[in-house]
Amino acid sequence: MESDEEPCTVPRDGEQPGVWSCQVGSGPFSLLLGAPLVPECPPPLYLSMRELSNAWPTDFRAMLAGFSLPPEGGMVLVDPRVIENQRGVIVDVVKAVAACMVKGKGVVGLSLPIRLFEPRSTIERMLDRWAFAPVFLPGAERCGNVERFKRVLAMAVAGLHIRPSQEKPFNPLLGDTLQAQWPDGMKAYCEHTSHHPPVSNFFVQGASFTITGHYELAGRFKGNSLLGSIVGPTTVTFASGQKVTYTYGDYRVGGMLYGTRSANWEGEMHFEDKDSEISATVKFGPEQKKSLFRSRIGKNDDFAGSLSLAGEEVSAIEGNWLKNLIIDGVEYWNVDTHKGVFHTFSAHPLPSDWRYREDLVWLWRGNRQLAETWKHRIEERQRQDRHLRSKSLHARPNLPRP
Repeated sequence: MESDEEPCTVPRDGEQPGVWSCQVGSGPFSLLLGAPLVPECPPPLYLSMRELSNAWPTDFRAMLAGFSLPPEGGMVLVDPRVIENQRGVIVDVVKAVAACMVKGKGVVGLSLPIRLFEPRSTIERMLDRWAFAPVFLPGAERCGNVERFKRVLAMAVAGLHIRPSQEKPFNPLLGDTLQAQWPDGMKAYCEHTSHHPPVSNFFVQGASFTITGHYELAGRFKGNSLLGSIVGPTTVTFASGQKVTYTYGDYRVGGMLYGTRSANWEGEMHFEDKDSEISATVKFGPEQKKSLFRSRIGKNDDFAGSLSLAGEEVSAIEGNWLKNLIIDGVEYWNVDTHKGVFHTFSAHPLPSDWRYREDLVWLWRGNRQLAETWKHRIEERQRQDRHLRSKSLHARPNLPRP
């Protein structure tokens, strides 16, 4: 019998697998609330807590199932299911991207075929970046400013390898929210606050720290690669008042048109505590050498950098984003020693929670055709809503545009 705690997780009527109703057009939390029933596009059962609580592997090798690690570094996609799903689609996607660029539109919001997607929302995937917050941040209040700074650096770098995927998460709908927690009591609250550009805000509350900020997701093609960027600051604030802010580099997916499909972080991460005058830079990629016989030393997934106090370099940083982080010879993170901690989901989220959108749920249940149909219906409603907002703004020109 259906409960208030898990709405729409048992059929309201009918006996079709995964279908909530064959009489009502949508569930109570749908963007299409009140829409008439489309018999060939029924609303799905919402995801239950049991389904949402599937444990993810924390072992490094199990987590990288579907990828191989080539000698030159980075990752190579070898998952035959994902490769087959993406076969023949990428060229069409590139053409659509080119059309978006001509119109001045972003790549992230591009409507793509459902077979390129995984049943997760972008705001859910970004929580993976904080899988090591419960590992490195508790107890940091007993440390000095420099040591706390290093722990934030370890948390951010260690989180780069968590749950890699070359499938695309769903773009959040404007107003989508997420509520989650970790076993130690750390809680996360997220909301997608802007559609164009796509921006999500987050607030993570730990026992003696908070993690706050916003991310704008950006994507662009560069030759045979797709570069994904997380634009925006992440700020860790400790009970002592210390604030450490950091930014990410780029995530490159190679082989989009031809060749091996690869993935790797590149560019730089920057860390800063302005009040304490502590800063650090982590640069990804092999060390560049101007030599007649050798131009690079190291692998594509290596990184190196330095930590500075009041503008003076005091510590050397090195490592590999798939293996470890070393600061002045001390290994702060090792992939075999430190295991990430995954979030779980709140049992009583807001009706705007990401888990209630029908296209994502149908893909979760393995029905790609219904997921595609619901995706088109939701996108059409979004376009209608944007048109109405635009008309409202033009009618009231003194209001700032979002």
